Amino acid sequence: MTKAIYATLLAVIFLCSGCFEVIEKIDLKDNGSGTFQFTLNMSKSKTKIASILKMKTINGRPVPTKTEITQKVKEIETILKASPGISNVTSQLDLNNFIATIKCSFDKVESLNRAARKIGEKQKAKPGEIKDNYAYQATSKIFSRLANFSLSAEYNKLSNADKEIFNGATYTGIIRFEKPITSVSNKKQIII
Repeated sequence: MTKAIYATLLAVIFLCSGCFEVIEKIDLKDNGSGTFQFTLNMSKSKTKIASILKMKTINGRPVPTKTEITQKVKEIETILKASPGISNVTSQLDLNNFIATIKCSFDKVESLNRAARKIGEKQKAKPGEIKDNYAYQATSKIFSRLANFSLSAEYNKLSNADKEIFNGATYTGIIRFEKPITSVSNKKQIII
């Protein structure tokens, strides 16, 4: 959803070494309302994660317990439920296969951004780190996925041991609209 949510889930990601996927889905209506879903799937590494969960630390970082992971997901769910313009909040956490999903509906893109900022604040993000991730102009029907942070820059700050965690990792962003897309500015986007 945002850098704040990614940072929260990054703590969980450090449990595994490679083979995880992040899927972000948005279904956007013409009026700017829609649904959002964020999934972290680490099932390909579930045996390794189960072993790591028995450890106290990995790469110098504390390993969260299953209870702490559950609490973190519930904390995000609680913040979303209390956010104006956000509804139908659900979360699913499968600690056998290590798949976490958070879903919600939003009345406008600004509500989704505002909720993400609240999550970032709760995670003690530094001032200035929390920025909007989406913009939508209902009159012109222009949606933007804002790149307010550089994943490659953040990756380059990691130690070599931490960088190995991301070998085989994937991120997929899926945005669906009510009407056909007429143009995109990012040439790497695929229109189906």
